[in-house]
Parts: sequence; structure tokens; C-alpha cells
Amino acid sequence: MQERSQIPAFRSEYGQVEEKKRYKSPQQWTVQPGDTVMITRGKYSGTVTKVVALQNETNRVFLEHSETKRVAVPKQYWQPGQTSHIIDYPLPQHPKDLKIVGTLVEEDGTEKKIAADKLVFKGEYWDEDYKKMMPYRRVKYNENIIIPWPRPEPVQDCAYSTSEELVEERTFFPNSIVFSDSPSDLSTSMRHPLMKRPYKWGKEYLTKSDVKRLNPPSMPLSEAKLVAIEERKQIKASLPKEPLPETVSLIGDKVASFLNNIKDPHYAKFINKMSPGYKDPTELFREKQKKLYDEKVRENQELNKIRSYVEEKYKLKRSKKLHI
Repeated sequence: MQERSQIPAFRSEYGQVEEKKRYKSPQQWTVQPGDTVMITRGKYSGTVTKVVALQNETNRVFLEHSETKRVAVPKQYWQPGQTSHIIDYPLPQHPKDLKIVGTLVEEDGTEKKIAADKLVFKGEYWDEDYKKMMPYRRVKYNENIIIPWPRPEPVQDCAYSTSEELVEERTFFPNSIVFSDSPSDLSTSMRHPLMKRPYKWGKEYLTKSDVKRLNPPSMPLSEAKLVAIEERKQIKASLPKEPLPETVSLIGDKVASFLNNIKDPHYAKFINKMSPGYKDPTELFREKQKKLYDEKVRENQELNKIRSYVEEKYKLKRSKKLHI
């Protein structure tokens, strides 16, 4: 819904991420606005720039210097100082395509810039600027090197904002830890009016009347009720446990008439496939071919037997003539 309400020119090319898959914690983002990073992929690979903002819908970040696309902006959405409909709109980058750039101080006091390939988050501390617990960003395989988080831009209070000093001012001081200043009947006044009876709260055991209410006695059945139950048993026993032959025949005739009146060829084919004796035409063709093949093999075997018999007989006669 949010993507549809945006101007088509400003819609992200990467599509929005599902709500449950969006980044929320600093460990997931790994960067924050104000971080100095190096781009590792794309046209500006190797460029060192700064993070401007986070785009929560796509899990990407906007940079000061990155790839752009030319878009047309309606005049009602022009920014102060804009003179043309065509602007260069920056394309967001994924945090995985960035390396965080930090400053490493040597023993002699010299400083040098380093680009962290991978980060690990170990330990937490209270960050006064973010007003929450933040994890330590450490360089992987060199965890003694900590890259601090950037300082967030100060938020300007409006006329309706309450100052921090006024919020933290303490206005209630209890007289005693044991005795509260709240009225003694406060708990009873907060309960439902029907639940104020004392026996509902101070009962420690069950009386005989309570046990009777928990286990109601079985009421004796009247003569008419007993007769009705006996009639139901007799009716149930008289019902056939298996369908009668007439019922089976009637249902079979109705099903057969319905199946025989099917005119849709596709539906008829489906019904035929569902029948127990159905065989696939391809399987039938294969079985037929196999039978023909087996028959030919059998014929060839018989011919081979006859041929071998004739050859043996001819050789025997020839050998007798030679001996004579």
C-alpha cells in the first residue's frame, strides 16, 4: 500500500521487504547515518562516502555519492531551489556492499584509515546520544579495534515538546515503604460489585453444600423415559448393518446412467482414469510390444532348435558316407 502511494519515479527498483524481514537493530544494519563507508560493488566501487539515511522498506541505505537515475518529478513536489522537472535521484545501496571506514591510531600517534571487511558485535554500553544500549562494533579477527558509532544529528524540540529536565523531575515522595498512601479500600473498590462478598475471598475449605454443587446427583429416569430408550435400542438393532441388494442395485443403476450420459470428452477421460481397471494407453502399448517381442523370441528359439537338429543330422549322414 505504501509503495502504491509513492510517486512512480521514487519507487524503489528492488521492491519492498516483508515486515518481518526488515532490519530493526543496529547489528542488522551494521551502519548508521553519519558512518563513513567504502562502496565495494557497482560503478562507484572503491569510492569513500558517507551514509545519509536508512531506507527501512528495502533494507538499504542512501549515500552522499552513489549511482543515480534520472527521474521526472511533478512540479508540486519540487524542492526549494529546484528549476527542472528532471533530477538525479540516488539509488540506495545494500549494507553488504559497503565496508565501514574507521580511524586507527598508531603507537606513535599517527592516524590511518582502515576499511573493515567484516564486523562482530560483542559487549554493550549505554550511549548517551542514542539514549539506549548500543553494541560495540569490532573488526573481525582484530577485535581489539573498535569502530565507534557516529553521532546522531540533534533533534530540535518544537513548542509542544517537554524538556528532559522536566520529565526527569521527581514529583512523588512516599511517606513510608511499608504503608502506602493509597486508600485501604482501593482493592475492593476496583473489583466487580458482585465479587465483594467476603466469603468469596476468605474461604479455606469446602462445605458439604459446596461439594453437592460440584457433584450434582444423577436424576432417576421416569417410566416413559425408560420406554423411549428401549424403543431407540430396538430401532437401532433392527437397522441393517450392510446395504440391501435392492439399494445397491438402485444406486448402481443411477451411477451408471449418469456416467453413460457424460458428453464432455475431458470429463469422460477423467472418469475412466479413476476407474479401478483403467490402464494407461502408453502402458498398454508397451505391454503389446513386449508380447510381440516375446513371441518373436520364442519363434526364433524354435527355429534355432530345428536348424541345429537338421545340421546335426546332416553332419552325421555325411560322416557315415565318408567312412564307407
